[in-house]
Amino acid sequence: MSAIRLLIVDAEDRYWKETEPEFATDPRFEQVSRAVTAEQALMKLHTVRPSVAIVDMTVPSPATSELLHRLSTTTSPVPVVAICELLDDGHVGYAVGAGASAVLSRMSPPRQVRGMVLEVSAGARPIQRDVAERPELLKRLISEFQRRLRGSGPSHSAQCPLTERERTILDLVASGHANKEVAFELGISERTVKNHMTNILAKLSARDRAHAVRIGIQNGWICREQWEPTVPARATITPIGRAA
Repeated sequence: MSAIRLLIVDAEDRYWKETEPEFATDPRFEQVSRAVTAEQALMKLHTVRPSVAIVDMTVPSPATSELLHRLSTTTSPVPVVAICELLDDGHVGYAVGAGASAVLSRMSPPRQVRGMVLEVSAGARPIQRDVAERPELLKRLISEFQRRLRGSGPSHSAQCPLTERERTILDLVASGHANKEVAFELGISERTVKNHMTNILAKLSARDRAHAVRIGIQNGWICREQWEPTVPARATITPIGRAA
């Protein structure tokens, strides 16, 4: 793993003073910088050149959206850990839509924050677990994606690579069913459902369940007409720690 250059974009001084030692004593962190606003982060982004960013997403703003866009469109996209006051469906949904790789609450202990940064730096997307455990959230995210597609119509340019059973399972997942509920609905084991989902993700080159369902909707292989969600509407960079 390459040395980590971490950028924190958050105004909560007390929280990060308590968390700083976790980064400062870990030799895998080459640099830890902090910005108190997204606007300041944007001004200094080219000099900090982070490899991972922690961004406060409690109150979305145009500057936060621009920062997230810049982080995701660099030559080497920067994975983002979202910090929210609450891990309810609204905030987690916003983090997913913003492309975050992970989401934590401001109550998360410092060791957990460091561990999450290490995970996403290694290429993991822990936020997939959050979505998988929240079938209603998955259903809402897919509905939002379909709402955005309305007016353009689905693309039928690709032939569906899934079997009939796999399409049925994907449709049930899009309806908000967890693996256990899909298994009950189809009269098969939960392990079998998990194996089918593994095959579905591989065939569609999908990152996770939500991505797989989006691909299915976009190509017209499945169709969901449901809820339209609403999402809840803070960077002079100051070094706060440097590992030896």
